[in-house]
Amino acid sequence: MGFVLFVLAISVGVTVVSVCSQLRYNKGLRTKIHLSFGHIPDNEDIDFNSISSYADCMEKDDLRIDQITWRDLDMDSVYKRINTCQSFVGDEYMYNVLHELKIEQDVLLRRESMMRFFDDNPESRFDVQYALARLGKDGNNGIATMMFNANRKLLRWASAYNILAIMPLIFIATMFINQVVGVVGFCLIFAVNLAVHYMSIKALDNEMTTIDHFSSMVKCCARLYKIEALSKLPVMVELKEPYKVFKNSISKSPHRGLSSGNGFLWTYINIAFLFDVRSYNKFMALITQHNQEFQSVYKAIGEIDVAISVLSFRKSVPAYCTPIFHSDSTLDFEEVYHPLIQAPISNSHRISTDCLITGSNASGKSTFIKSLAVNGILAQTIYTCTAKKFATRLTMIVTSMAMRDNLLGGESYFIVEIKSLKRVMNLVAKHPCICYFDEILRGTNTPERIAASTAILKHLNKQDCLCIVASHDIELAHLLNYDNYHFSERITDSDIVFDYTLKQGPSTTRNAIKLLELLGFEAEVVAHASELIVSRNTITG
Repeated sequence: MGFVLFVLAISVGVTVVSVCSQLRYNKGLRTKIHLSFGHIPDNEDIDFNSISSYADCMEKDDLRIDQITWRDLDMDSVYKRINTCQSFVGDEYMYNVLHELKIEQDVLLRRESMMRFFDDNPESRFDVQYALARLGKDGNNGIATMMFNANRKLLRWASAYNILAIMPLIFIATMFINQVVGVVGFCLIFAVNLAVHYMSIKALDNEMTTIDHFSSMVKCCARLYKIEALSKLPVMVELKEPYKVFKNSISKSPHRGLSSGNGFLWTYINIAFLFDVRSYNKFMALITQHNQEFQSVYKAIGEIDVAISVLSFRKSVPAYCTPIFHSDSTLDFEEVYHPLIQAPISNSHRISTDCLITGSNASGKSTFIKSLAVNGILAQTIYTCTAKKFATRLTMIVTSMAMRDNLLGGESYFIVEIKSLKRVMNLVAKHPCICYFDEILRGTNTPERIAASTAILKHLNKQDCLCIVASHDIELAHLLNYDNYHFSERITDSDIVFDYTLKQGPSTTRNAIKLLELLGFEAEVVAHASELIVSRNTITG
């Protein structure tokens, strides 16, 4: 009796500890959600190889931000600044959203409508975030791969597993006729099924984990449907039928570690009749048959998580606006700034034709054109711009800026750069574009750079695109029929002061030699450089 009471006490104690631990976890999760909303996220440790899995599986087309533009604009950092998604689905879906430029407004307006709903219903928004957070953020979840390759994950020879599962029953029945044959046969088939079971389960371990994550997604849908205020949202109405497809199948789906978690007897029954293996194949057949519904469940959760994340981003920035879309090849912006800059200096203007932006080193040219490009992408993906006003055309956005040598491919900086420019010209030939260039053709000598840059930019001037070019080459201002703008600075004896404000006309200042002096280069070096620049101006003048 005493032993029974002891065991009972231990069981009760373990249960109490488990419940208290879960309650503490839930409380911590709620606190984290409260504290993170509307604040700058801490997203330093992100595995982009995992986060990009869904985007990598999407069909590539011209209307997606390509890798060069993404890298030029440091969009990984922009993603980290925006993303406060609560689930692994949201993380992956947000990454893909920022790659998909929309050339029609319907999807963008729908996202805006959802953001307004959550802004107007903070209690429901919190309940949704909590439901999403319970999905977790396991990056190596395999969901995207399963979604797009479910048919490849079906086990071959499914009928063979069914035959092996029937054989134990046959030998059990045989025992009533010939006990020796029945027992020996049963032992032999059990040994065969034991080997098949463990070889299959070992091979399918990662797939079982993915199925667990998918089951969690369906359960997340169930939690979302319990939030009454969501019922009339279009995304929830559309989710209803796909959710029904999987709702009843989750209880029958295989799980990693199923055998070991249901007792000694069940383990051997499962092995004898290959329940786990056959259950896996049935589930994968269901996923294959209803792949569109699978994608609909994923997208619905992703859209909801992304909408709340963008709403949080809006509340964490100094100012934002929703974009205005028009049919003109112009950019009209007020107080635009780069979302990654903590204390930004904004600019306002209307760019109605191709333009060249000149200016000395560190004056703000590159940051300015990146501000425009990033906001153009945000306008056509999350319907949000870091500006007081941002009016643009629905177009493709492409850049050629921060080229690098391709050492593994044996390509020089210049080869990489001209390939990047050729890709821009190919894209412009097919779609209306806004093109951003920073120090075009910097990888070659000055005479050829000026000549080639002039030819390329004049060609683009005749196409259906808007070109915005930042360059040190003031010669281009006289060779191109582009509008001219510049950034400048105020130089004193001991300092250079930048105002980072866009001004009309070409640049008339230089500061490279002054920067040598301010950074402590030898006076002899600075003097010699000054003499050489005077000599060069005299010769070229």
